[in-house]
Amino acid sequence: MARVSFLVTLSLPAVVPGHAQDVPANTNASRSADNAGENVPLAPLLGPWIRNESLSEDPVLKTERTWPGEDATPVLMRKLAEQAAAQLDTVSVRITADSLVLIDDRGDLARYPLDGRFQGRGVSGRVIRSRDSVTIETIGADWQRIETFYRDGDQLVLINELRDRRRRSAQFRTVYDRPGRLLGTDPPQGEDAAQEEAAIRLVPPQRGRSALLRGKVEVQTLIIDPLIVAVEFFVDGRLAGRVRKPPFSTHLQLAVPPREQTVEVRAWNTMGGFAGSDRITLNQIDMPFGVRITRIRGNPTDGFDSARVEAAISLPRTAALRRVDFHRGQERVKTVRDFGDQAASGVARTVFVEAEMEYGPADGFVRVTATLADGRSMEDAEILQGADYRSEIDVQLVQLQLLVTDRKGNPVSGLAPGDFEIREGGRRYPPEALLSARDVPLVLGLAIDSSDSMLRIWNEVTDVAANFLDVTLAPDDRAFLVDFDDTVSLRQPLTDDKARLLLSIDRLIPFGGTAINDGILFSLLQYGREPGRRALVVVTDGADEHSRSRPEQSADYAARLGLPIYFIELDPTVAWTERRGGRVITRYPARRQKARKRLERISRQTGGRLFHVPLASDDPPWAERIEAVFGRIEEDLRNQHVLTYYSDRPLGAPVEPKVTVTRRGLRLQSAVPLEGID
Repeated sequence: MARVSFLVTLSLPAVVPGHAQDVPANTNASRSADNAGENVPLAPLLGPWIRNESLSEDPVLKTERTWPGEDATPVLMRKLAEQAAAQLDTVSVRITADSLVLIDDRGDLARYPLDGRFQGRGVSGRVIRSRDSVTIETIGADWQRIETFYRDGDQLVLINELRDRRRRSAQFRTVYDRPGRLLGTDPPQGEDAAQEEAAIRLVPPQRGRSALLRGKVEVQTLIIDPLIVAVEFFVDGRLAGRVRKPPFSTHLQLAVPPREQTVEVRAWNTMGGFAGSDRITLNQIDMPFGVRITRIRGNPTDGFDSARVEAAISLPRTAALRRVDFHRGQERVKTVRDFGDQAASGVARTVFVEAEMEYGPADGFVRVTATLADGRSMEDAEILQGADYRSEIDVQLVQLQLLVTDRKGNPVSGLAPGDFEIREGGRRYPPEALLSARDVPLVLGLAIDSSDSMLRIWNEVTDVAANFLDVTLAPDDRAFLVDFDDTVSLRQPLTDDKARLLLSIDRLIPFGGTAINDGILFSLLQYGREPGRRALVVVTDGADEHSRSRPEQSADYAARLGLPIYFIELDPTVAWTERRGGRVITRYPARRQKARKRLERISRQTGGRLFHVPLASDDPPWAERIEAVFGRIEEDLRNQHVLTYYSDRPLGAPVEPKVTVTRRGLRLQSAVPLEGID
C-alpha cells in the first residue's frame, strides 16, 4: 500500500493547553498562492485514534534532554511537553465546513481554517495545503510547536517538534491505532475476537424460564454493520431462510420434540462480500451445582435402629462429580465415589446417591457434602429426628436475584429466608437459602454514550464511571464495557481485571451520533448464560437517532432477560414550567419526554431505575450529581440478595415463580431469575 502523507503543523499559546483553543477560523484569513485551487481529501486522517503506547515516545523525557536546567526556557519547554503528553492519548480529526477540527484527550476542541491565516490569544499562524500535506503554522512569543500527522498503513503517525527562540528543537513520535485495534499487542482470540469484530448478532428467541423451544419460533438479529443488505439463516448447518430487508428477522422451524440445536446467521454487504456471522445453541440445558437431601427414612427391618439418607446432586454440563460424603453429626459415615452412568459429563444432570447410618432420636443432624473434580464443594444438612416423611424429590434449584427497599426506596439488608413467600401456580414452596451480595459474584455491564454531544461533560463522566467500577467491583466480580455512538462496539469483553476496564474507559473517544436502542440490545447480548448476579448501567445524554434495531426490540429483550437496567440520563435541555390547576408542572421538549418515558418503562420492567440529571443548571455542580447517582446504583448492587428454592418441575419445564415480601413496611423492587451460580 502506498503511503499517503499529510502534514499538520500546530503551535500552542504560551503554556496553556494547545488543542483546548478554539482558534478563530476567519481572522486575517488569506489564501496561500501555493494552494489556490487545491482540493485535497483528508479522509485517511479523519475519525478517532488511540495512542499505541509500545510504539510511542515520551515527550517530557526527550524535552528534558534538550533543555536541562531550571532557567526560563527549559521550564517553558517542559510545560509545553507536559501539555502535549497529557493531550496525546487520544485524538479525533474532523472536517466541518472550511475548518479542520481536532479533539484532544480531554474532549477540548481546536478549530483551524483549512486554508488561510489566523490569530488568537497570543498566537498567530497559517494553514497551508499541498497535494500531500496540510500545514498549520502557529507561533508564540518564545516558542514554536510543529506537529506532523500522516498515515502509515493502518496507523496514524504524529511527529511533534518543539522549538525555542534560538531554534533549538526536540522531536518525539506518537503512533495511533483505530479504537479496538492496538498494534504491538496480541490480537484478540476466540470469543473476544468474535465480539470485537461483530457485524451482526443473533437475539435468542423468546422462551419461558427454563423452557425448551420447539416448532416455529421467531429469530431476530441486531445489525451492527450498516452496509449489511442480506442475511441467511441456518439451523444445524442447513440453510433455512434468506432475508433481504430490515429488520432481518425470520421464523424458523425447530425440532418437535425439542432437542439441542444450533442456529447461525451469515450476513452479506452492499458489495456482495461476506460481512460477518453469529451462532447460538438453543435448548442447551444447564443447571447450577447444588446438593439436596431428598429423603430420610427409618429402616423397619431392624426396628428403626438405622436410617436411609437419600440425596440429589445437581451438576452443570461441564462438571464432573468426584465424591459424596455422608456425615452423622461430625462423624463421616460413608463416602461414595462410583456413580455409574450418572457420572458422564457433557449434559446437565441430577445424580442420586444414598447411604445407611445409625439412627437415634436424640442424634442432632445428618450432613451430605458433594465435591467436584475442580475442587468446588457444596453441602446440605437436615435434622435427623422427625425427617422420616419427606418423600418428594426436588429436581430444579431455582435462583432469584432480589432487591428489597423500604417505603422511601432505600435498599434493605439484614433479611432472612423467612421474610419471603414463593409460589408456583398457587402452590407454596419453602425458601432454601438467602445469599447476600458478598456471597454471589456480580456480572456488571457498563454502556457509555460516546456521541458528539457528550463532549461538554466527557471528562467528568468517564472519571466518575471509572471510579464507580473501581469501588463497586469485588475481587470475584466481572464487568464489560460497551461504547455506543451511531454504532456499537465491545471495548472490553467480560473481565475481572480492573486495570483493563479502567484503561478501556480512558481510551473512549466521543464521536458521531446516538444509537441507544442498539447500545442496550448489544449490551444485553453480552451476558449470555453467565452465572451470578447481573446488572447493566447505561449512561446517555440524548434521544435515539441512529439505531438500526426497532425501538421495541431492545425493550422486549430487556424484559425477557430480566436483569436490572439502570439508566443515567444526562439532560442538556432547558425545561420550562407551567401552572395548571394550582400546580407547577415542569415541561421538557416532546422528543426528550418520549425518550425518557421509554427508558423509564424499560427500567421499571427490569427492576432497575432511571436517574435524570439535568445539566442546564450547575447548582449543585452536575459532576457531583452524576457521582451521587453512581453512588445510589452502587448501594443497590451492594444490597442485592439471591433467594434459592427447589421446584419439583422436571428439568426443561418452564418455571414461573411469584415472590412476595412478608415483612411489613418492605417492598420487592425486583425479582430476577438467574441462569445459575456455580
